Amino acid sequence: MKCKFFRLIYPKSVEDAQNGSYTVALYAPCETVLDSQGNKLNSITVVGYYLPIMERMKVDIAGRWKKDAKYGLQFMMESYEEIIDPGKKGIVAYLSSGLFRGIGKRLAERIYNTFGDDALTILDNDPDRIREVPGISSKHCEQLRDSYLETRSARRIITMLAPLDVNAGQAVRMQKELGIRAEELLKERPYEVFEQGLLSFEVADRLAERQGIPRTAPERVAAGLLHTLEVAEQKGHLCLHKEHFVRQAVELLRTPGLNRMTVANVAFEMLKADRLALYQSHVYRPVMAKAEDGVAQCVREMLQRSSLPYIGDLDDEIDQQQEELGFTLAEEQRQAVKTALASPICIISGGPGTGKTSIQRVFLNIYQKAFPDADIICCAPTGRAARRLEQSSGLPACTVHKALNLTAGDTNTLTMPEQVDADLVLVDEISMLDMAMTWYLFHALPPMCRLVLVGDADQLPSVGPGAVLSELLRCGRIPMVMLDKVFRQSEGSMIAENARHIRHGDTDLQFDGDFQFWGSADIRQSAEWLERLYMQEVCRYGVDNVALLTPFRAKTETGVRSMNERLRTLVNPPGANKPELSLGQRIFRLGDKVMQTKNREEVSNGDIGYIRKIERDDDGFLVEVDFHDDRIVAYEDNESLSHLDLAYATTIHKSQGGQYDSVLLSIQNCHGRMLKRPLVYTGLTRARCRAQIVGDWQAVIRAIQTTDTERRNTLLAARIIQTAT
Repeated sequence: MKCKFFRLIYPKSVEDAQNGSYTVALYAPCETVLDSQGNKLNSITVVGYYLPIMERMKVDIAGRWKKDAKYGLQFMMESYEEIIDPGKKGIVAYLSSGLFRGIGKRLAERIYNTFGDDALTILDNDPDRIREVPGISSKHCEQLRDSYLETRSARRIITMLAPLDVNAGQAVRMQKELGIRAEELLKERPYEVFEQGLLSFEVADRLAERQGIPRTAPERVAAGLLHTLEVAEQKGHLCLHKEHFVRQAVELLRTPGLNRMTVANVAFEMLKADRLALYQSHVYRPVMAKAEDGVAQCVREMLQRSSLPYIGDLDDEIDQQQEELGFTLAEEQRQAVKTALASPICIISGGPGTGKTSIQRVFLNIYQKAFPDADIICCAPTGRAARRLEQSSGLPACTVHKALNLTAGDTNTLTMPEQVDADLVLVDEISMLDMAMTWYLFHALPPMCRLVLVGDADQLPSVGPGAVLSELLRCGRIPMVMLDKVFRQSEGSMIAENARHIRHGDTDLQFDGDFQFWGSADIRQSAEWLERLYMQEVCRYGVDNVALLTPFRAKTETGVRSMNERLRTLVNPPGANKPELSLGQRIFRLGDKVMQTKNREEVSNGDIGYIRKIERDDDGFLVEVDFHDDRIVAYEDNESLSHLDLAYATTIHKSQGGQYDSVLLSIQNCHGRMLKRPLVYTGLTRARCRAQIVGDWQAVIRAIQTTDTERRNTLLAARIIQTAT
């Protein structure tokens, strides 16, 4: 579509638009353009990154049309080409259009007078020759060259990557990371860009194929080996046995002439160059080996502490706490309190109703009484879990990220964290911590700091790679107490009792008003029943206190995306007084219940809030979310808004760390490979008062009877045993 730039709508300044910001602009078509009803369009709203906003310059834009719910018909630009009139007038107009910082009309004329009609070809292929233009200082020459290269490079990279399904925003971020050599690196060394974490292996492979890089090239094999480990990490594994590793790499590369011996030889060279790591016949990416070995070393150092400050007669202290708090601890609960107070590191593990909250309260009270000036940090992996910990402990609590002063992206490179100022650190929901975050946690502890880890070993493991809690328990070196007896006899006791049955693989569940099953093998019927039951529970407990949990985000009619749209229509229907904002195919509406999906300074991954304001004008948009506790968080760009999801329904994985009065759980045969005991157990244990399962009973039985047979590949326990001997 040939057109001319007319007016910038968003962002406010040309400088921001030229820096790669998401941009909305108005264009005048230079040819006949009709809408879907056949009406001629006199102006077109174009959205995208690095839009051509040069006045008086014709451009040929490629992309696709979309209809925004609020702003109507828009054209989403994917790439463009300048239409430059031949001769001095056209070239000078192009160079002085504002696209290239530092080049005005006079300088553009001097550039043309120096190079003539070949000016653009020379600048594209040999921009250093700009030094030949008279009257430009050396410093100015460098600035002009870099500006020209960066701007041309960004547009070329967008054009290069668009056919490979890399959107313009990703392409712009990549160009900024790689600098002025971005285009060269993507063309000549795509696998190097992949190893920097800026490009997927699949896209690097297609770029390499375009450039004629042989599929048997050593750099491709090396990238394939690293990608094989990345795929394993996405499934929760830290490492692969060397034989399986090579075999899987050969299968992934799928190239005649690449046999196991060839691939193994490349892997051996990578081991020598420290691009791979080996431990007990298992191969790691170096960062994962560093994380696992570092945690093992920290555990060893904590276990070697010879003495701790004397607290007093623990039995007497516990008896006194029982009298003050008005309850009596069972023997295994008393033992858990003693273990927490007498050990430099300990683990307390148990399901719902086993008394973990009472244990935490008692040992914290005793510790504070013995050491009134001690600094205590209470934390958990998610904001919801941290707030629950704060309520149960009576002490301030925060996320692990916040306690360690980490941002969302800090857990990939393993740079040494600052030590926290603490004498005791209590971490709840430890099963949710992956290996990288555990490395940060252990390395942030001062030398004599006590560490108490609390969690449920039967819940789903962390989303990230590793099986930290199960490995810490497996090593047999760390003082621990396993709680199994259910003590809670109040409302919701049937949930705790059934959770205990599920932990032991027992399908003989008991049903009553607290725990119900609604049989439906038909997925559409299940979606209708979930919808009806959800509204009943919302009327009973309120939308804040009800969760609909399902294994999948998409794929089925009971998936998170589908159910979120259905439930939102009932709970928060559209209205004239409810502004909306679209992001891709997602629509956010005033009053929507939403979840934060990535840590940021003001809000944590997993926090749930409500949209309290949506505003949009020529300068952009503003979305405000109320996350309670006086936390009003603003979202003013597409990237930050992309970290919000509707939260009427959520995956069981995302629900970890949360507690709700009522939980609806979708379990169907179509959930296939997801049907495992930890999935059902985790979903059920999110409920405080009522739990209802909708689905196929045979699927429930299959899940309860299926342990996670593919144990995660990690050797943390082995490393701890080795370092502790």
